Amino acid sequence: MRIALMVAAALLGLLIALIGFAPASMADWGLQRVSNGRLALAEADGTVWNGSARLVLVDIGDRSRHAATIAGVAVPGRINWQVKLLPLALAIIDARVRVDGMSEAIQLSGGIGELRISGGQLSLPSVDLGRLGSPWNTIRPSGALSLRWDGLQLRQGSFTGRADMELRDMASALTPVKPLGSYRIGIVGEGPQAKLDIVTLSGPLQLEGNGTWTNRQGVRFTALASAQAEEKDRLQTLLGLIGQRQGDKTLIRIGA
Repeated sequence: MRIALMVAAALLGLLIALIGFAPASMADWGLQRVSNGRLALAEADGTVWNGSARLVLVDIGDRSRHAATIAGVAVPGRINWQVKLLPLALAIIDARVRVDGMSEAIQLSGGIGELRISGGQLSLPSVDLGRLGSPWNTIRPSGALSLRWDGLQLRQGSFTGRADMELRDMASALTPVKPLGSYRIGIVGEGPQAKLDIVTLSGPLQLEGNGTWTNRQGVRFTALASAQAEEKDRLQTLLGLIGQRQGDKTLIRIGA
C-alpha cells in the first residue's frame, strides 16, 4: 500500500510538473480552435501559462493542413500572456495579455464557452496587409493601424461589443499616389452577427460602405470608391482593378 501511494504521489507530481511547464506552443492550438483558424501564434517562447509569441492573422484561403509555414500577416512585436493556473482548474479564465504597441495590458476572463475581453487600444506604426488573401493580395495595401475597443464578449462564434479600427496614410503597390487616404472601420458585434462600416477621414481615394460578418458566412461587404478631382487620372488604373466601374464610382464587393 505504501509503495502504491508513493507511486501515485510521484505520478501526480509528474502530471503537475507537465501541466505547469507545458510549452507555449500549446497555446497556438487553443487560439486556432477559438478563432476558427483565423489567428495563430508563431515563434512561441515560455510556457502555456507564462509565455510570448508573435500573433499572426492567417490567410485561410491559402493555408494547407500540410503547410510548413503559416501564410498571413504577423502583427509587429510580440504578444505576452500570463494565465493563472488555479482558476483554470475550476474552468475559470483569469489572464492578462499585452501586445507590443499597447499602453496597458488587457484582462481576459470568463469560463467554458465564453470569453470576456476588457477594453483597450493598440497602435501599429506599419502593417502590410498584402498577405491576407483576396482582395488584399491584389491591392497590397500598407500603412499605420490603430485599434480601439470597448469590453468584448466572445461566445461560440459570436461576439458582442464595439471596436473601431483606423488605417492611416494607406498606400498601394499598384499606384504612385501616396498616401491614398486614411479610413475608419467600425465594427459592432450583436451576437451571431457583426455590422461593419467604413468612412474616409482624408485623402484622394474616397471609400464609403457597410456590411456584415457572421461565423458561417464570413465577411459580406459592399463599398463605393471614387477619386478626388486632382488625382482622378492617376487613380483610374487602381479603381479599375479593385471593383466594377459605375460611372465616376467603383463598386467593391467582398464575399457577396
